[in-house]
Amino acid sequence: MNQGTEGQTGIFAGSLAAVARIPVLGVPTEVGLRLAAAAQKANGTEVHLKIEAENGIRLTHNVIAEQDTMSGSFVVVGAHLDSVSEGPGMNDNASGSAAVLEAALRLVGEPATGIPIRFAFWGAEERGLLGSRHHLSTIPEEERRRIGLYINLDMVGSPNFARFIQYTSENSSGLVARIAASLNHAFAQHRLPVEERTRRSRGFGSDDASFATKGIPAISLFTGAGGVKNKAQAQQFGGSAGQPVDPCYHKACDIVANISEQVLKQITDALTDALNELASH
Repeated sequence: MNQGTEGQTGIFAGSLAAVARIPVLGVPTEVGLRLAAAAQKANGTEVHLKIEAENGIRLTHNVIAEQDTMSGSFVVVGAHLDSVSEGPGMNDNASGSAAVLEAALRLVGEPATGIPIRFAFWGAEERGLLGSRHHLSTIPEEERRRIGLYINLDMVGSPNFARFIQYTSENSSGLVARIAASLNHAFAQHRLPVEERTRRSRGFGSDDASFATKGIPAISLFTGAGGVKNKAQAQQFGGSAGQPVDPCYHKACDIVANISEQVLKQITDALTDALNELASH
C-alpha cells in the first residue's frame, strides 16, 4: 500500500533491483487501510482480486558516447532518458540528461589526457533500471571490471531544492574520494552548501543501483524528489520548510516551469569542473 503522506496516497509503481519471484500489487492507501482493518476481525476476511494488466515487449535504447579509446580504468557518467507515464518528466529526468549532455559538450574540445569518460543515457529506468542493467550485463566482463566509478545524475533541477552528493558505499577511497573532493571544491568556490550521504541499500530506484549491484562504486548528484524539506535543510539551502522538494515528482505538472534553472546550472558546472579535472590529469 502507498504510505499515506501528502501526495503519496494513490496507486503506485516501484522499481525492483531484481525480478521478484512473488507477484506484487501496489494499492492506494485507502485500500490498504481497509484490508488492515478487515484482517483484525475475529474470523478474518476473504479477499478477491481482479487484476487487468497488459504484458508486452517495448523497444527502448541506451545512447553511449565516448571521446577516445576506453583503455585502462574509466569512469561512466549517466542519466536516464525516460519519464513515468503520469508526466513529461522535465525534472525526472530531463534535468539529469541535460546536465550530462552539457558536460559532454563542454569537454569535447578539451584534450583528454587523463582517465577516459563514457557518457551514457539510459532507457527504461522507470521500468526497473532496465537500460543500465542491460548495459552492464552485456558488456564483456573484462570491460566491466575496468569501470572505476559511476556518476549518476537524476533529478537535478528541483524547484525547492537541496544539493546532495550521494554514495553507494561508505568506502570513499580512490576515484570516489577524488571526484568527491572535486565536486565539493567546485561547490565551495561559489559558497554553495552540499549534504553528503550514503545510501546503504541496493534496492533504491536509480541507475546507480545497477552499478552498486555489480560492486562498482557510484556517486550521485541529486536535488531532491517528493520528500518534504525539513527546517535544517531550509536553513542550509534556502527554500520552504514543510514543503516537498519537488511538488511535481511523478506528476503531470513536471514541466519546464517545474525546473530551477539556478540549481540545474550549479550542478552542471560542478559536474563539468570535476570531469574536466579527471579527464585532464
